[in-house]
Amino acid sequence: MLQSIRSVLAAPQAYQLWWNAVGGPAWAKVLVNEYIRPSAGARILEIGCGPGTILRYLPQSEYLGFDLSSRYIELARKRFPQAKFVCERVSQFSLVAQGTFDVVLALGVVHHLDDAEARQLFQIAHDALRPGAKLVTVDGVWTDDQSAATRWLLARDRGEHVRSEREYVSIASQVFGNVRPSVRHDLLRIPYSHLILECIR
Repeated sequence: MLQSIRSVLAAPQAYQLWWNAVGGPAWAKVLVNEYIRPSAGARILEIGCGPGTILRYLPQSEYLGFDLSSRYIELARKRFPQAKFVCERVSQFSLVAQGTFDVVLALGVVHHLDDAEARQLFQIAHDALRPGAKLVTVDGVWTDDQSAATRWLLARDRGEHVRSEREYVSIASQVFGNVRPSVRHDLLRIPYSHLILECIR
């Protein structure tokens, strides 16, 4: 049952329906206005961009998105022809010719990665940022004060590496000297806990 739900959500159209139903648009607005805070014309890199949904909520910018799913990238290119999308795993090598960025985003990505892969993501983001710029990540998080319903939903997330705030910060801090964590329980219509990391280069 759980595996079939995860398979359905891997389809872009099904994921978009789910995103709208649980309050994704409001989540995105809070994220952009309170945490990303991009300026117009900013150079933005998104790692694991999916169908590029966050673009609807960003000011006009120079955006580059990477994702491994050809279905997501195909849909993103149709929806946002003004942006650039690449269907491959992002790496230091794939970013050599791209210059530096004002913001790097990894939204709902880190909890899909084991510790070594997560540290690599933080390193790639660090190397892609100009000095003073930041990486913003958002992931499900275990907390001591969350409800049973929240824990039930987190346990069924497609990502297999949901962590505590301390564990996420520990990995990020191996690369970034300035990591600002924020736990939010109010971003979706369903009971869910998110950890937002602002990692400043």
